Amino acid sequence: MARVGLIFGGRTVEHQVSLTSARAVAAALRQAGHEVVPFGVAEDGCWLAPDEAAPALCGQVERLPAVGTPVAGTLVHLIDSGVEVLFPIVHGTWGEDGSLQGLCEMLDLPYVGAGVTASAVAMDKALCKSVLASVGLPVVEYAVVTAAEFEAAPESARDLLPEFSPPLFVKPSCGGSSVGISRVASRDDLPAAIRFALTFDRSALVERGVEGRELECSVLGHAAPEASAIGEIVPGNEFYDYQDKYLQDEAQLSYPADLSESLADELRQLAVTAYRAIGASGMARVDFLLENGSTPWINEINTLPGFTQISMYPKLWGVLGLGMPELMDRLLAAAFERHAERRALDAGIRRWLDELA
Repeated sequence: MARVGLIFGGRTVEHQVSLTSARAVAAALRQAGHEVVPFGVAEDGCWLAPDEAAPALCGQVERLPAVGTPVAGTLVHLIDSGVEVLFPIVHGTWGEDGSLQGLCEMLDLPYVGAGVTASAVAMDKALCKSVLASVGLPVVEYAVVTAAEFEAAPESARDLLPEFSPPLFVKPSCGGSSVGISRVASRDDLPAAIRFALTFDRSALVERGVEGRELECSVLGHAAPEASAIGEIVPGNEFYDYQDKYLQDEAQLSYPADLSESLADELRQLAVTAYRAIGASGMARVDFLLENGSTPWINEINTLPGFTQISMYPKLWGVLGLGMPELMDRLLAAAFERHAERRALDAGIRRWLDELA
């Protein structure tokens, strides 16, 4: 069994969501027989020692307040810990955007989830759509407005965009948990929605609104990824926004979704293809919009899905009989597999250089 460093919290607006996910992950890791070493990341990015972070996993605190010291010095808690593998469960920026993954790579430690490149691509919705479209995967029509373009002519923003018919969705290009998203019923409302999205990122994504079902598929593995059952979310609000996800408890989850076998198989295949297209590893949740009951669009890929009570990622594996402890074992195995592969590639490069010399 492994000594697992569980990383949670962080500077993101999803700080408390991360703590909730971490509690579920910690419990499942322990059920599977692994040792959990908690690493809480405070709201200012400072790392806490395991004994300081442990109360958050027990539910004794709901947030990790700012420490107020330089972040770099607090990394000693991780460096001196002697953990064998890391399980990052820091949602949002500085957690699933490649930043934390780069730290794991520099420390030469196996870690659960996607690598630096796949994490960064999936976090940037505009970039991810571009990558998926380049391999022929279906993505909803979109346009991008940068902060520089908007600041130069805020009221002309609507003229920069294709003639999509409302409703439109405007969201920060980078972000998670539906933070900063607006549903726009009139093009006249676009400037305000774009301005709001740009408070969270320097680029805003404007998409044609798709009226249809919201479906999700979990993907697991490294070299041979597998797709789960398909789940459906019926939002309690106009769309599945932050309040609906975490505050209101009115959204309905259906798993497995009521779909024909052929359509469910098509979605699973699309999910695995998208997973491979961005170079994902370990885990990801692929979200779809189903238009007119038969036309699937890939909405986004989440390389670090939640593990809260409402999170679909573990639920969809549970449908297939894979419980949380077994899921933890599979995720750790994928982390070790990817790390061994990376080391083998590095060794091959060194052998080649030695031969040249």
